[in-house]
Amino acid sequence: MKRVLNTLLTLCCLASCSRPALDVRTSSYGVLSSGEEVTRYTLVNSSGASVTLTDYGARIISIMMPDRNGELADVVVGPDDLAVFESGKPERFLGCVIGRYGNRINHASFTLDGVRYELEANELLDGEPVQCHGASQGFDRFMWGGEVLREEGRVGVSFHRVSPDGESGFPGNCDCHVSYWLTEDNVVEMEYDATTDAPTVINMSNHTFFNLKGNEGGYVMDHLLKVEADSCIQNNTQMCPDLVLNVEGTPFDFREPRRVDYRIDMPSRQLEIMHGMSACWCVRYYDGTLRKAATLYERKSGRTLEAWTTEPALLTYTGRNFDGTLQGKYGPVEKFSGMLLETIHFADSPNQARFPSTVLRPGEKYHSVTQFRFGVN
Repeated sequence: MKRVLNTLLTLCCLASCSRPALDVRTSSYGVLSSGEEVTRYTLVNSSGASVTLTDYGARIISIMMPDRNGELADVVVGPDDLAVFESGKPERFLGCVIGRYGNRINHASFTLDGVRYELEANELLDGEPVQCHGASQGFDRFMWGGEVLREEGRVGVSFHRVSPDGESGFPGNCDCHVSYWLTEDNVVEMEYDATTDAPTVINMSNHTFFNLKGNEGGYVMDHLLKVEADSCIQNNTQMCPDLVLNVEGTPFDFREPRRVDYRIDMPSRQLEIMHGMSACWCVRYYDGTLRKAATLYERKSGRTLEAWTTEPALLTYTGRNFDGTLQGKYGPVEKFSGMLLETIHFADSPNQARFPSTVLRPGEKYHSVTQFRFGVN
């Protein structure tokens, strides 16, 4: 009996020792053309789920999550290649933080306290200049300082940089932090914080493409999506908000779980302007507190992803511009193979007083939280 007990104790010890500890692992991720050394950070919890990040663009490279059988797979679409991230070709915004102002500002300008600010335009839409995601030198194009974080029940990395006054045309020196966390119960949390020394606008988010099929990849629009919203945006031809519409009777009624493509052929001015399924919803009961915005579910793997946020809007995009030329971690990234769940303030808010303000003033603190809660069904 004593021998049996000793054997059981040894097996339990071995099982315990084989489980990974909640930890952050760092390694070199190569060198940019500027000569700057880039670091790779991997957050791992005791079940083996992990998040891999890099300080170039404060970027998510990979998220490994289990399916209903406990098998881990990467649910982030895109490459694991620093050279591709730096080149920005054929797709620039992969897993990165976007800012200083995520999404679009119409006419590439806004007026604040009676002063008109002309921004760098990186798009020309229907003859009008537009700034999108901070233009040519958005937050994705810079190195961020990284600091490893460890707390009870979670580990993370805090990335930091100062966006100088005048960058892309924005006023004020803006001191920004983006912190990523992984918890023991498979929650990936993003915290955004900023202060400024002059009145400015700010709207940070993350631009990760998801596919809950994991390494298998493929068509993402057969995922089931539920959105906690009763209204959505119809854009103008600059892809900035025009009308706020009730979702009833539109292709964007996801108040119950539906395939993403369930009404893709329905006549819709929004689908026409955006050339496919790209939408922005008004999160129900928004008040600045953390609340559920959407649930994504993939039936074969059983993986689920809940997006919780303090932001007023949820924006989705289903990778219609992917064409197979981008080589991902597991092969070519094909059309409709990745989906954004981008929590954000509304596009063009600096020019549209009907939306929650994105103005940040000296003495104030910008703070935003988004959680991606992974599970299985």
